[in-house]
Amino acid sequence: AAPAADGPSAPKPAPAAKPAAAAKPRPSAAKKLVKLTTYAVVGVAFLGAAAYGTGLMLNQSDIPKGTVVLGTDIGGSNRDQAIHQLDESVGKAGQQPVKLKVGEQTVDLDPTAAGLAFDTTATVDRLTQHSYNPVDVLKSLKGNEKAVPPEVKVDRAKLKSALEALAGGSGQGLQEGYVKFAENGDAVVVPGKAGQAVDSAAAVDLVDTAYRDRAAGKSEQPVALAVTAAQPKTSPQALQGAADTLGKSVTNGQIHIMAGTKRFDFGPKTAAAALTLVPDANGKLVPKWDLDALNRQLAGAFDKVKTKKNGQLVPITPQDVADQVTALFDKSGDRDRTFKFPV
Repeated sequence: AAPAADGPSAPKPAPAAKPAAAAKPRPSAAKKLVKLTTYAVVGVAFLGAAAYGTGLMLNQSDIPKGTVVLGTDIGGSNRDQAIHQLDESVGKAGQQPVKLKVGEQTVDLDPTAAGLAFDTTATVDRLTQHSYNPVDVLKSLKGNEKAVPPEVKVDRAKLKSALEALAGGSGQGLQEGYVKFAENGDAVVVPGKAGQAVDSAAAVDLVDTAYRDRAAGKSEQPVALAVTAAQPKTSPQALQGAADTLGKSVTNGQIHIMAGTKRFDFGPKTAAAALTLVPDANGKLVPKWDLDALNRQLAGAFDKVKTKKNGQLVPITPQDVADQVTALFDKSGDRDRTFKFPV
């Protein structure tokens, strides 16, 4: 017989469980965000660089696209085309009269005669200096309109003279006295006349500003110029004194101007036609020539003659003759008042 078991049989031990494989850590949300942001930045940078390059490639003309000057679109034009376009529009706009109010009268100031102009060449040359700023390049790619004012050129000395002449011609302006000559050789005093004068320094600033406002496209109103009562610079006594001294030396015997075999004799007839004595800025009486009238008096005397000047042979002009005649006025006591041009 089988031996009896001492007790209940012991259960068999369960096989040991294999250790579980270590779980891979999942990337954190922050790391994902960094990676996505990096991709986005790189993508934007690539697209931006591509757009910038495209803008440069598409805007190879001299004038950036979308450029408008006082309503004239010159974008995409080359330099010569742009200058021609502006000459036909902006240049002509700059030549329109400037309205002035002098006292109670309204008068027109001619910009060309007054040294005012819209400089179309300088305007275009400024615009051909391209900007490589990415913002500007991308704007040009979009074709955004960019309004720019024209360059303004102002000759303030010429403007001052034009304003003073306008005030004098308004019917209430100051008239300076002068000395003229009769054909018999007499020096005749023409007295000055009191009147109103423009404050030229202030007037130049006002007109300068108004003209630049036109360039900026602003609406225009007549420019009011302040006027004040004024007296002539030279008194009747000073005018008479000049007539008795310088005036008499002008016609005290003939003056001879020669060039080779050609000759011109200056005398009372020419003085009456082409010469006056007028006050300068300090009130001193000085010769003033009408060169057109002098040229008529010369009647072609030196047309085919040239003189040596600065080492070159050049034509003799009425101004040359006037200068030499004036230089001989101070030699009124000399018997021979003659000048010979070197030929």
